[in-house]
Amino acid sequence: MYCHSEYMATVKDERLQIRVDPQRKQLLERAADATHQNLSAFVLQAAAQHAEEVLAERTVIQLSPQAARAFTDALAQPAMVNERLAAALDRPRGFRWVD
Repeated sequence: MYCHSEYMATVKDERLQIRVDPQRKQLLERAADATHQNLSAFVLQAAAQHAEEVLAERTVIQLSPQAARAFTDALAQPAMVNERLAAALDRPRGFRWVD
């Protein structure tokens, strides 16, 4: 007998297999335990989140020829630093840039 419910988990037919050294596996297991997830759920969530970030950084932006020209022209012009911007850049910051 088949019963469908909106609360049933999605059927997962695909399989992903990876090899990992013992230290890295232990690290992943500890992190999974800390988040109250099983190892598979933790790894899948972390990998999917990172995949979304990577793809978001590589989104293609298409511009019309006129917009592309305007964008290129704006990049080619030297930046103008006015007094207000210069003062803001000289103020001490409560943060640091992370590379």
